[in-house]
Formats: sequence, C-alpha cells, structure tokens
Amino acid sequence: MLSGEDADGVAALRLCGEFDLAMVPSVRSRLAGIRGGVALDCAAVTFMDSAGISLLIELHHACITRGAKLTVVNPPRCVTRLLALTGVDQLVEVRSEAAAP
Repeated sequence: MLSGEDADGVAALRLCGEFDLAMVPSVRSRLAGIRGGVALDCAAVTFMDSAGISLLIELHHACITRGAKLTVVNPPRCVTRLLALTGVDQLVEVRSEAAAP
C-alpha cells in the first residue's frame, strides 16, 4: 500500500491485492486521523469481499461527518460490479482516471 496526500488535502491510498478481512485493519490504521477526503486507488485490487465493502461504508460515513468525501479510483471490473450489486456505488464517488504515460 502506498499513501500520500494531494494538493487539496485528500489522503490517497493505493490498494494492491485482495481487499478483504486480512487487509481491512491495515487500511483502517493507515487512514486513522485523516481530516479530509479519502481517495482509494483500487486499480491493483484483484478481489473484494464484504469486509472491504463494510470498510468503504465506514470510511464514507467518517468522511461525511467531517464534510469530506470518499472516492474509489480506477476500480477493476470485479470491484465495480460488487459496488453496483451492493449499492455502494450510489454512496461514494467512483471514477476512472487515465494512467500516466
């Protein structure tokens, strides 16, 4: 996982591999204390289960509480489908960005 912050104060975190029960605690700890928005780059996520969905909902509520937003960036098809099936795509912003050359 790589993390950083953009010029707007949005915490950016790149997730790799399986976004499941095993990964949730490390994502949660990386984002603890964040005061602004969160952008999760999911381009390298190969699998997501209900624990990942649950964390997205938790992060969404935390962002709303502080007047910010959660954005899921570059989700692969398996993630996009799960977000749509669960309705989470109606809660959080989902966007695709072109890869840098």
